[in-house]
Amino acid sequence: MESLFTSTSPLPDALISMELYRPIRDSNGQIIDFQLIQLNTPALVQWGRPQGELIGQRLRQLVAEADALFLIRQFTLVVDLGRSVRFDMDSPQQDKGFVCEMHVAKLDDDVMVSYDDRLSRRQQSTVFTGLAAAAWEQPERSILHQDTIYQQVVDNTQAGLLLARPIRNEQAEIIDFQYILTNEYNARTTGRSVAEMTGALVGDLFPGWQHSDLFRHYVEAVETRQPKRIVFFYESFGMKGWFDGSFTCVDGCILYTYRDVTAYKEAELEQQQNVALLEQVMNMTPAAIVLNQSIRDETGEIIDLRMMKLNQMAADILQNPIEKIQYRRVSRYIPGSIETPLFEQCRQVIKTGVPIRMEVPWADRWYDFSVVRFGDGVVLAAQDITPTHKYQEQLELTNIELKRSNENLQSFAFVASHDLQEPLRKIISFSDMLATQYANQFDTEPTDIIRRINASAIRMRLLIHDLLAYSQVQTRQDLFKPVDIAGLIQELQEHELWETIYQRKAEIHLAELPLVMADQSQMRQLFQNLLSNAIKFCAGDVIPVVSISSRLVDRADVPIGLIYKSAKMKSSGARFAEISITDNGIGFDMKYLDRIFQVFQRLHGRSEFTGSGIGLAICHKIVERHGGTITASSQPGKGSTFQVYLPLGR
Repeated sequence: MESLFTSTSPLPDALISMELYRPIRDSNGQIIDFQLIQLNTPALVQWGRPQGELIGQRLRQLVAEADALFLIRQFTLVVDLGRSVRFDMDSPQQDKGFVCEMHVAKLDDDVMVSYDDRLSRRQQSTVFTGLAAAAWEQPERSILHQDTIYQQVVDNTQAGLLLARPIRNEQAEIIDFQYILTNEYNARTTGRSVAEMTGALVGDLFPGWQHSDLFRHYVEAVETRQPKRIVFFYESFGMKGWFDGSFTCVDGCILYTYRDVTAYKEAELEQQQNVALLEQVMNMTPAAIVLNQSIRDETGEIIDLRMMKLNQMAADILQNPIEKIQYRRVSRYIPGSIETPLFEQCRQVIKTGVPIRMEVPWADRWYDFSVVRFGDGVVLAAQDITPTHKYQEQLELTNIELKRSNENLQSFAFVASHDLQEPLRKIISFSDMLATQYANQFDTEPTDIIRRINASAIRMRLLIHDLLAYSQVQTRQDLFKPVDIAGLIQELQEHELWETIYQRKAEIHLAELPLVMADQSQMRQLFQNLLSNAIKFCAGDVIPVVSISSRLVDRADVPIGLIYKSAKMKSSGARFAEISITDNGIGFDMKYLDRIFQVFQRLHGRSEFTGSGIGLAICHKIVERHGGTITASSQPGKGSTFQVYLPLGR
């Protein structure tokens, strides 16, 4: 039906009656009635009234209150669930006694009702009376033989139907019912046949049914002679489901018609469960959630939003119970909200369908808003991020202060190291002069003092030089470029390390080494420190032998403890160059592994080995700046292996 015409096209004058109704809602959006907006000629004939008296009227104005309530409930289910329904209903001209089978379906936002006459109620009463008399006076004759045509009509009715007379005891109490008439629909539902049921006692076919609510409804309808219609759940004798039943007394007998509405009732219950679940989920979430519907002007522009649904968290933030906020216009509840950037963002989301997320200050708090289109409106979800926002602000201030402090420290280190070197040069020069030019003028003791002054000044100069190098590791602005590690080590052997290698007769063995993206001067300093240590920390009577090799490893092959220690390594690439520097030196105890990479940490006295105690700390800082890490393995007296991990790409 819906594919043939729309709610705006005229209804066709078919053989059946057709009517179109539009839902009427209250201020809360709830359906309270339906308005007749179209009907065709057969329907107009059924009403027997001029079209002007029908179009525009509500159901409550067109039919009796009880019928109107029933129709409103059925029509509302069709609108909410989008499913069609069928049911029997009195003809619009109730004085003519027609019974109609109505079919109700959703059409756009309206409902289409189609129906046709099934049987005149007066004819129905006459037939029932005649059939009952025939059954009582001539039990041997079948009701189907009495009126075959009528039975065919009854059997083709898409509803269960039965007529039964009450069986009373000596006290005139109803103790059972006897089937007079039934149809195929009822027979299929109960698992019996029409022939088996006709003329039989209900209690014989369904023992113990007198204890059911269904029996009670039969008795009440007969005794009170008041019709009753209810939707009830029934589970017995192999039947289980929801039924919409109508109980009417006809000439002292019970006329019971019903439809199986299990699918509709289960859908209704499922919807209620989903609504309850949604309410529970919404109220359990720590975010404030508000469903807003657009309010548009005559040009279609969005001028406001209406808060259709919200959870308890939103109500707490807005400082009112849900019922005092729901269905309110945002502009009236929160004055000035229409002029905010958030409202404009909501308008854009409704127009484009692209969700957004933004941080918004409100009432001395900060909220993280997520805005998603929903129908002709938006769902707003707001999370209070005030503590996080304050923490971020404090963190930013701390970072600024830390940066300023670092800059001051670096400036101080640079200035101090340069300013200190001038007096140190003079101390060293003067002590050298005293030790060489005036040595014959001093006794042994003054000469030793001058020697100690000179050695301390030289050691201080080395310390200042290393401190300056350490402070400048992170401040260098050199661009990273491909560095040939093998070529770089060859240059170190020929220049910076030549004297040390020559004096100790050290052997350097190079394997194939990679190219890495790095700061070349810092790589030079890194391997100069490592090779210098490998030669220096070797017993005096042993020729130092240093081997340098490399291999490519995946990030997963880097020792996991090093990954967590190096914050910068978390964002580095998937492939690393592992460069190993192995020596035959004095080694060290592994319990001191973390200590050797710290500033001013020494495992040996100055009298044993010279140095500032900063060299390995500089190595660690250089490698960290390059997104890598460094570690070592050793045993006392068995040499050491330092492993440097550098990412291949940046």
